[in-house]
Formats: sequence, C-alpha cells, structure tokens
Amino acid sequence: MKRIFALSVLALAGFAAPAQAQMDLDDGGYYRLSTDFRGKGMNLDVFNGGELNNMTHLAPRQRVSGQFWKFEDAGGGWYKLKSQFRGDRMCLDVANGGDFNNYAQLTRCGNYSGQLWRVEETGNGRYALTTKFRGRNMCLDIVNGGEDDNMVHLTQCGSYTGQSWRIRPSD
Repeated sequence: MKRIFALSVLALAGFAAPAQAQMDLDDGGYYRLSTDFRGKGMNLDVFNGGELNNMTHLAPRQRVSGQFWKFEDAGGGWYKLKSQFRGDRMCLDVANGGDFNNYAQLTRCGNYSGQLWRVEETGNGRYALTTKFRGRNMCLDIVNGGEDDNMVHLTQCGSYTGQSWRIRPSD
C-alpha cells in the first residue's frame, strides 16, 4: 500500500504544523474521481478522438477505462495521474497557453511540473488537487455551463464544490 499524505485546510492557509490525513492507495490500483458539484454519478474521464482528444471532462459513470485513474508516487508529496485508458505513457497535465490554457489533458509523461499533482485533504474525505506548475492557489475545477461544460481546468482555489474531489477505489 502507498499512502498519500494530505495536508489539512490549515496548511493551505499557511498555518504551521499542519495535521496530516492519509489516504490508502493500492499500488497499481485504480480510482474514480468525482466532485461534490456533479456528484458521484459523474466521473473524471478522457475524450477519445476529435478536436478534444485527450482532454478531460466529467462524464456519466460507466465501466470504461477512461474513468479509472492511477496515482503514481513521484516523490516529495507529488503524484502523477494516469488513466487506464491511455496507459502509463500518458499523464494528466495542464495546458499552458492557447484556447485551452489551464485545462487538464493527457500528454506524454515527462519531467514537467504540470504533471506533478498534490492531493490535499479539505475535510470530510474530500480533496483539492493542485499542480507544481501553477501552485497551491490554482485548484482542479469543473467548467459550469457553456461550450466547455463539465470540462476540467485549473482555477483560483476557493470554497467551490467543483474543487471538492472524492477519490474512490474503482469497482
């Protein structure tokens, strides 16, 4: 078993000596990610094909490999997220620039700070996901409405249900 050591909300606010919570992760196990905003019936998934190929979004819960995610320990409290669908060569990353600036997408794994994710407990078994690239003030969130509805992107952290992630073992 690997453990994610997640910092408490106090750590996010900059208080000293944060309490640590831990989440047990099965080595090689896969997890479903959902938000409080859309509920457990909508899971993090990967577009397959078209102009949005490898971009991420929330989609209705199904038994499809794009909704199964692995957390790979990258050291120093950072993790690489990989989908079962695209395999170990593709990592969840953050677009830098263009029409999809700050949107989450799968790209070839490499030594990129946008592929290093921190999972920090926010309370009640919920987590905020941030990257080394954008820092602790930018959290993984869901677009609400418009053409990009349910797509996944980084935005300013706040008390938003779209940034409140549940991480559950896949079934």
